[in-house]
Amino acid sequence: MIPASHSLVTLNPARQAIADVEQRREARQRLPDDNPVTRVFLRRLTGQSRITHSTARLIPGLAWDPSFKLWTLKKLENALERLLVSQGEHCYSPLSVEVQQYLFPDIVWRKKSREEQHGKLRRHKEQRQEDKRQCHEAMLHQSLVARARADLNFQSPETVGAWYSRWSDELHEYELASMFWQWRRRFPSLEELRWHEDCGDPLWVVFSVLRDIVREQPDGLRAADRWRVPDKLNHSREAYDAYGTGRTLPRRGNS
Repeated sequence: MIPASHSLVTLNPARQAIADVEQRREARQRLPDDNPVTRVFLRRLTGQSRITHSTARLIPGLAWDPSFKLWTLKKLENALERLLVSQGEHCYSPLSVEVQQYLFPDIVWRKKSREEQHGKLRRHKEQRQEDKRQCHEAMLHQSLVARARADLNFQSPETVGAWYSRWSDELHEYELASMFWQWRRRFPSLEELRWHEDCGDPLWVVFSVLRDIVREQPDGLRAADRWRVPDKLNHSREAYDAYGTGRTLPRRGNS
């Protein structure tokens, strides 16, 4: 070990005390039985090997108050020994973090860097979990959108109101509106609603108008709209003829 007098940066008393005790143990020299590192540390710091109220006040960062009776000098000495033996890793009361900072600034810096790194890793993990959750929710939502679109594909003007009631609590208004206006183009009988689409009216207004339209439709036109639903496309020519002539189509059970 380089002597302190020859080193470029002099070791602080805590590091010197630890090094002195290690050298004495290697040389099998006699050491104090009780808190040997603290005794050497105090001798280097204050010139005395025993801790007193006066020497305690000289410990950097401690701010020892003799009138404060919660901790004794013996507890202070034992806590200081644990701090020194652990080389700054373990700092317990009555020692403060300031003492650890003054005596072992490298350890405090390392712990702070480690905590910051762990914090970054934890935040990164939480962000990945949040992204995964949002992706899962987005996939579930898109599945609902697909189901609503498939459900709408089999609705007629008479039944589309029930479709809106069924899905209005599950999907956003703009999603339902986009589906509905695409669906509306399938039915010439609903051309009147185009004005409401251009005006950007909310769907609850549109469906109110649609109910009036359906209620006032003649039976032939209403039946033709039913046959425009995709599961009846094989009858599309017959539906078109009925729509053109106003003839009422028979129901599927009688066809």
